Amino acid sequence: MKSKEAKYFVKNTAKTTVKATFHFIRWLLILLVIAISVLTVYGYFSTGIDFVSTVATLGVGGFWGFFFGYFGWRLAESIETHFKKF
Repeated sequence: MKSKEAKYFVKNTAKTTVKATFHFIRWLLILLVIAISVLTVYGYFSTGIDFVSTVATLGVGGFWGFFFGYFGWRLAESIETHFKKF
């Protein structure tokens, strides 16, 4: 009987932990989106349109930097794998 109770306790604890983790991550992401939005609006009102253009430029640059960096890394990895065969 103790074995069944222990299994139930472990199973229930794991489910509760996963639920709590997802709940925490959901609230963290919501707060992050709110903080970014508030800081962007504050930056716009304090410095004007230059702030928005800077944020847009850095956002696009960051995206392309990640995009080319990731695929460049994948290309280098495939080239390295190809040359290791020889």
